[in-house]
Amino acid sequence: MPFAFAIAALLDGHIDVRWLRWTRPWTNVAWGFLTLGIALGSWWAYYELGWGGWWFWDPVENASFMPWLIGAALLHSQAATEKRGVFVGWTLLLAIAAFALSLLGTFLVRSGVLTSVHSFAADPSRGLFILVFLALVIGGSLLLYALRAPGLEGNSDSSRRAFSLNSRESLLLANNLLLSCACAMVLLGTLYPLIADALDLGKVSVGPPYFGTLFVLLMTPLVLLLPFGPLTRWQREQGLRPLALLAPWAGLALLLGTVTWFMASQGKLKAAAGIAAAAWVGLGTLYYLGQRLRNSGRLNAEAVGMLLAHLGIAVFLVGALLVEALHVQHEVALAPGRSVDAGGYQLTLEGVDAVDGPNYHSDRGHVQVSRNGDAVALLHPEKRMYASGGQAMTEAGIHPALGGDIYVALGESLGDGAWAVRVQIKPFVRWIWLGAALMALGGFITAVDRRFRRIPQRKA
Repeated sequence: MPFAFAIAALLDGHIDVRWLRWTRPWTNVAWGFLTLGIALGSWWAYYELGWGGWWFWDPVENASFMPWLIGAALLHSQAATEKRGVFVGWTLLLAIAAFALSLLGTFLVRSGVLTSVHSFAADPSRGLFILVFLALVIGGSLLLYALRAPGLEGNSDSSRRAFSLNSRESLLLANNLLLSCACAMVLLGTLYPLIADALDLGKVSVGPPYFGTLFVLLMTPLVLLLPFGPLTRWQREQGLRPLALLAPWAGLALLLGTVTWFMASQGKLKAAAGIAAAAWVGLGTLYYLGQRLRNSGRLNAEAVGMLLAHLGIAVFLVGALLVEALHVQHEVALAPGRSVDAGGYQLTLEGVDAVDGPNYHSDRGHVQVSRNGDAVALLHPEKRMYASGGQAMTEAGIHPALGGDIYVALGESLGDGAWAVRVQIKPFVRWIWLGAALMALGGFITAVDRRFRRIPQRKA
């Protein structure tokens, strides 16, 4: 829908507040559902693949993540265009780019050009059709943008004003640039192995070291700037006022990070960075909430949605960085009656039974989890072999908790009654999906703001 609105604006040759208020709810709803879809895909990988990870920079994962990044930039660009009349070209180009990347993701998943546990089709003819459709639609859209967009910059009904470097517009521009660069980085890493293979340049693998390092470098300034956005005035800010307002909370965030550094038994840097970054974003967002309530006494749906989305980022940072820093993993051979200690828990393999399901045969383990002699849970990890195609799947045994999961996966039989068992302690892993849910909820709540239903009359 945002793409359709953008093409309509280019064909009409006019952008006004009416156009922006019609398109913003659709953008928020689409971005919210995409956020939920990515979170559900991460949840599925965590539960079904048996390795206990929630993200691996798989090409199909990247295919959904790229339009999410551009969509997040589009949300902020639309807000600036509606309220200040700036970034008209950015808004149109981001709408086109988000749709283009969605089509690219469809091509990657359905064409069979890559191998992934997430891809579910291998039909070259279908892939060729999608590729031709992608070239026609996006090529035509970009041509239309090149011809018509320059004339739209001065054709907006909004009160377009110049802005200084120290303004909310500048922060939103930085947001657009950082998210777009992150998307370009993911796009390059995803497509380069395919391009190199097509040009006979050899097999090239681009994995988590590339994505993880560059993504952190690009997102660090975004996280640092995020609390300043809502507190910074449009057009021109007075000196360092937002920095002065947030200085106490920045100090508290650094203090919490320092305490975490000394308390963490491993992964000190990631743990301290996770707590400090989450506290910085969360405290800055809550401070803005207090300021808003103190000044106006109320919040509209758009403000509530923004607050929830930013708090979701803080919650996500806790989960993503602490689970990487503090997780414990043991891969052991266990026979019935043998135990392993992991993260203060004792896990004992009581036995493995053969179970026949409706369309599979399963080896089902029974693992007793205890702590200081007290029973905590009885987990049942499984190794399933499906009759259709002989596909093997792992069903992990998971003891869920808000403070962390106990994750047990059953491997292969090693003979003499022994089994390969992977045991993991995943601190705060559920905060990852809780943060994503808050972000999606923020998008949905913003979409129902009554202001978007009060469309002003278009001027003659």
